[in-house]
Amino acid sequence: MAAANFGKIGLDGIDVQGKRVIMRVDFNVPMKKGKVTNDIRIRGALPSIKKVLSGGGSLVLLSHMGRPQAAKMEKGSKEFLEKFSLRPVADRLSSLLEDKVFVQFGEDSTKALQQCQSLKPGQVILLENVRFSKDEDSKKQENRLRLAKIFASYGDMFVSDAFGTAHRDSASMTGIAQVMGRGYAGYLMKKEIDYFGGAMRNPAKPFVAIVGGAKVSDKILLLGSLLRLCDKMIIGGAMAYTFLKCLGHTLGKSKVETRTKSKATGEEVDIVAMANDIMRAAKVLHVKLILPVDHRCAREFKDVEPHVTVGRDVPDGMMALDIGPKTEKLFKEEIQTCRTALWNGPPGVFEFDNFRSGTKAVATALAATPGMLSIVGGGDTGAAAEKTGVASKISHISTGGGASLELCEGRVLPGLAVLSSEAVGGAKL
Repeated sequence: MAAANFGKIGLDGIDVQGKRVIMRVDFNVPMKKGKVTNDIRIRGALPSIKKVLSGGGSLVLLSHMGRPQAAKMEKGSKEFLEKFSLRPVADRLSSLLEDKVFVQFGEDSTKALQQCQSLKPGQVILLENVRFSKDEDSKKQENRLRLAKIFASYGDMFVSDAFGTAHRDSASMTGIAQVMGRGYAGYLMKKEIDYFGGAMRNPAKPFVAIVGGAKVSDKILLLGSLLRLCDKMIIGGAMAYTFLKCLGHTLGKSKVETRTKSKATGEEVDIVAMANDIMRAAKVLHVKLILPVDHRCAREFKDVEPHVTVGRDVPDGMMALDIGPKTEKLFKEEIQTCRTALWNGPPGVFEFDNFRSGTKAVATALAATPGMLSIVGGGDTGAAAEKTGVASKISHISTGGGASLELCEGRVLPGLAVLSSEAVGGAKL
């Protein structure tokens, strides 16, 4: 992957004085009873927002929230709006800007153009969830571009600061730049690419990749990509059980992925054979592959206490839900000898209080290693790192789950590729 250089023309290289800037942000934040419960993504966009406002521009903010098109509830009902409306996000953004900036909320699409055209320098409008329109994620490009033309009419230039959805080919992510002929990268986008680009292009050695999660099939491209870069690979989570099965260990009732259907062909794929291929590739490439040596187990997939700690073999009737204390010590020792670390996927069921210890051990090891460049993928991994209380000591926690995963797999992200060559320094992404 060639990392982008945003130095030529990003937000620092454009004049926004008197301009209405359309900015795609990722405000898809967790909500509960109509209140934002974690505003990390909103805070992540503040530097770009403040840069435009301080430069004499006004802002039209676009974001999605969840998947309203797929929701099985009455459209426009209180339940529907509580789950998918961006109005609470507008309220939270207002408070984060300390009411020094007027933030209005646009929910009537028929009035959106008029609302945007009436903006004065220093004012912000956050429009309602772009996914309320079925054309936002339409499989037909002409439908996406039709909606993108409407969005493009709201302002004078387009800035993308939504790394979390950079892997989506949608009206608001790729269509606006296509319609306007140019798009610029915001500060959050730049920060994400700088970190991932540095780690994937020229990492300080030794480089450890820590990969967890439920399924090997979800991470097979990531494992293959990282094997060509890292010196050590730590595998945890349920996906580690597939590798342990390859080595002949018993796993009891643990969730072990052995076969899956190919999304491309529909044919069954042997996941155990894939894991064997990864282990053989690690040997050829001289990458140290590190697997759990003990587990914390329970009889059911529940947050229960007491639980049982066992070695590599899980007894019948038990299921492994987290790494054990010996594995925590092993992972910590391996991590702390490295200078670069990339973490994607928790090593246990961190949502359960009784099975969060392994995740906390990994996060703590990353935070405690002096001089380490530590990068945490978004999604569940980012949430896990936040819960440990050491997030401030980790170099970078990504705002993108799927986007960071696909970037590390070496894929081209549509939301980056569509930006003008000047805006990304002419680099191929």
